[in-house]
Amino acid sequence: MTREQLTGQIKARARALGFHGVGVTDARPLQEDEARYHRWLRQRWAADLRYMQTSAPVRAHPMRVWPEARTILVLAVNYYSGDFDPLPPGHGRIARYAWGRDYHDIIPPRLRQLVAEMERLLGHSVRARWFTDAGPLLERALARRAGLGRIGWNACLITETFGSWVFLSEILLDVELVPDQEETRTCLSVFACRRCCPTGAIASDGLVDARLCLSYHTIENRGVIPQPLRPQLGDWLFGCDICQAVCPHNARVPLTDWPEFHPEAGVGKTLALADVLAIASEEEFRARFRGTALRRAKRRGLLRNAAIVAANTGYDDVIPQLRCLAREDPDEIVRGHALWALHVLDPVRSRPLLERARRDPHPFVRQEAELALERESAGEATAAPADPRITRDAP
Repeated sequence: MTREQLTGQIKARARALGFHGVGVTDARPLQEDEARYHRWLRQRWAADLRYMQTSAPVRAHPMRVWPEARTILVLAVNYYSGDFDPLPPGHGRIARYAWGRDYHDIIPPRLRQLVAEMERLLGHSVRARWFTDAGPLLERALARRAGLGRIGWNACLITETFGSWVFLSEILLDVELVPDQEETRTCLSVFACRRCCPTGAIASDGLVDARLCLSYHTIENRGVIPQPLRPQLGDWLFGCDICQAVCPHNARVPLTDWPEFHPEAGVGKTLALADVLAIASEEEFRARFRGTALRRAKRRGLLRNAAIVAANTGYDDVIPQLRCLAREDPDEIVRGHALWALHVLDPVRSRPLLERARRDPHPFVRQEAELALERESAGEATAAPADPRITRDAP
């Protein structure tokens, strides 16, 4: 069998297993992408994503990740399962990628199956390493070089048929295949992603400042969300789809045929804020969200987000829950953000709790109380308006 025939057969097997995009590239370093990546790190736009810093020496060098790599098979799975319904009162939005089951659990078995198919084709064992958004690789750059799509101004890979609503995976192989032609076209966007980002996180050169990105703050950041950013969360409880939703490349995208990624398979499109705020322990949180991407935020992150969304949407039905959390929750991040939300929703009756919180054992909670009381004394509004941009130089 020639390399061309083998490559074609492997691609056909991948599509038969449900992968919507299949591309091949070699294991050469990604030199230009590495330069951009290091510039992003130097600008400190990775926020506190330390793993992005520690893995920097290998991310653009597939053979440093696995020295035996000769070919990289890059695969894309469409996860788009529709649009949002009207938001029910007292709910927060979930980013589309997290509506169903966690792709980290769903995709790898099919990668393993694809490697087994290759072994049957070749008649001998194949050495391989595979990753689904978990390996130290510049996977969008690899996908572009494998011909799967272009990279948009919002740093997402944009495929021809499925837009940017795709999960990416890579299989590093010790088998020589025929590489695909690199995608050289640029994003056709009219910069809708940049204009519509509520915090101005997308820079003019297509790099994204994680310190301003709502997806970063609602998923990866498990600490304090800076006060100027909190109103910008709007009703986003987990993640943010704004830059993808407004992208013209995503205007007509087919629904995924992977049932695991439809909302009925997982947490769905929204969650009730009262239900989230009622989660009493990390064990209860893990049981509630087992097998879904929401596990990433941990209990403290999701309750913190729910408190902010309640304040942003004026949902005062949860005031009793917020009072309880501000007084009694063992997690200072939850206490402090609940206190902030209470002061937004009920500034007059929250004053006794603010005074009490000035004696909280944790400095963050004390600081939240002091800032709220200072604003009250100065007659300032607690929440910022809904649409002003946060400057990149803001502390």
